[in-house]
Amino acid sequence: MSALLAVRGLTAGYGSLIVLRDLDFHVDPGEVVVILGANGAGKTTTLRALSGEISGEGTIEFDGRRVDGSRTDQRARLGIGHVPEGRGTFVDLTVEENLRIGAYHRPAAQVRSAMDRAFGLFPTLGERRAQLAGSMSGGEQQMLAVARALMGDPKLLLLDEPSMGLAPMVTAELFRTLAETNERTGTAMLIVEQNAQIALSIADRAYVLGHGQIVSAGTAAEIRADDSIRRAYLGV
Repeated sequence: MSALLAVRGLTAGYGSLIVLRDLDFHVDPGEVVVILGANGAGKTTTLRALSGEISGEGTIEFDGRRVDGSRTDQRARLGIGHVPEGRGTFVDLTVEENLRIGAYHRPAAQVRSAMDRAFGLFPTLGERRAQLAGSMSGGEQQMLAVARALMGDPKLLLLDEPSMGLAPMVTAELFRTLAETNERTGTAMLIVEQNAQIALSIADRAYVLGHGQIVSAGTAAEIRADDSIRRAYLGV
């Protein structure tokens, strides 16, 4: 089986500051992969390079074609969805208006069915479709951010710290929904997450970043069983 996302020699940063150095990794179709690492390891920079928010060197292949050098909107049209750190919710727009923005590049005839699927995954959003996004709780806004990204019908969903600022019970609910979304839709996911325990609970594989380089990789079970990883990232 060919990888959905194949990254080779990715080097990226901000101006003269190099954050990532020669990363090689992949995500297979329908797979959930987690990127772990301490603050400043380069996790968010990795997702920004994949979505096209920043440029870099190396090769990024998505669904059989080179996408390095392409714009963010071009990658979105090809099927890369991105839920950034901080959610990026349009707080002065309603839930439904936020979702329609997520489907901006889809034909109008497909938007209604996409919205119905989003409300099926996130029933609370359906109940609050006319409510201003900024008046909802942090957990509800995070679910809206995920649903908005899914409106584009991505083959790969990039999620940057989805549990940030959420209570433990809300985080658990969110990750249950992510697992259900993956199972029901087959959408592959690449998740950057500080809460390693819960992220690994839904993941197939994981990569660990340290100082902009991959220092460990394996199945979720292998990463959980690695004593050094457990002490550094799992708190056990």
